[in-house]
Amino acid sequence: MKNNLNNKILYFLVFDIMLLFLFSSFNLTNAQKINTTPLKIGFDLWVPNFLAYVAQEKGIFKKNNLDVNLTLIEDHSNELNAYSNGDLDGTFMIYSDAIIQHSYGVDTNVVYNTDYSYKADAIVGNGSILSDIKGKKIGVDGINSYSHFFVLKSLEKYGLFEGDVEFVDVPVQNVTAALQKGQISAGHTYEPFISDAIKKGYKILSTSADDPGIITTTLVFHSGIIDHRSQDIQNFIKSMEEAKEDYKRNKNQDISIMASKSGFKEENIIEGMDKSMLLDLNYNIKNSFNQTSNKTTSLYKTGDDIERFYAERGVISDYFNIDELLDPQFVNAIITETSKG
Repeated sequence: MKNNLNNKILYFLVFDIMLLFLFSSFNLTNAQKINTTPLKIGFDLWVPNFLAYVAQEKGIFKKNNLDVNLTLIEDHSNELNAYSNGDLDGTFMIYSDAIIQHSYGVDTNVVYNTDYSYKADAIVGNGSILSDIKGKKIGVDGINSYSHFFVLKSLEKYGLFEGDVEFVDVPVQNVTAALQKGQISAGHTYEPFISDAIKKGYKILSTSADDPGIITTTLVFHSGIIDHRSQDIQNFIKSMEEAKEDYKRNKNQDISIMASKSGFKEENIIEGMDKSMLLDLNYNIKNSFNQTSNKTTSLYKTGDDIERFYAERGVISDYFNIDELLDPQFVNAIITETSKG
């Protein structure tokens, strides 16, 4: 009787061990499947985003044990839809759009501030200075959008306010055509479309250099991706940092890559890069993720201003704590890792 009992105990013990082994193997297989699936990253026509092509073509992603699927989405709204629908794991997104995404329930985290527009965004049109458009029509890339916010901030510096002009929805790539047709007197656009407007005889009335950080690009990921692929995200940020360093050393070579992969002319790549401010890890810590700063270069300060803008216009229903959106853990981890190395 005792032997039978011992045999039964042994049987169940072996059975439990086998189940534990199978369960562990299943989890390991799934984890491996997640980690070997390409990270799906999207971006629009903003030139500094094309540094991701440099990281891909020069094997920087591969060196950092990362497989990345890059998708260039020319239409800005289509990029946002692809991200919110879950077709992208992460994307290079204008900060104000990330705020809207999070407010609309798309679980989103900003993990890295890649660059901000220095002179790459501008208001171009007729006249000599921005105050010349008082009482006239001005184009923005979407009413109540980041573009609208940028133009309002620009107008304030010239003593003009929302009621002093008429806003018209004009995509950035169509601003020059809208000016030529007389549909607007000025409009917000960015490179390479600024150069196109200048060639047609229009003037730059104001640039993003007047308010650093108002138009800033961030790298965002769904929180579920952050939970399951934290090392991949860290490796992606590290790769983008290395691509920026490579650009400094091999500018002509990298411009050629960026032009070839994006379809832009090399002169447009040069203009776009020269008029943008690339931000490194130290800048991220000292400025972007600085909770105590009252400057527009702080994502906390600017985030509060953008939230207020959207809430007043009914774009978002309520305020949320901006801390929910910002996640500096990866930037901190890379800096710590680098200092130890």
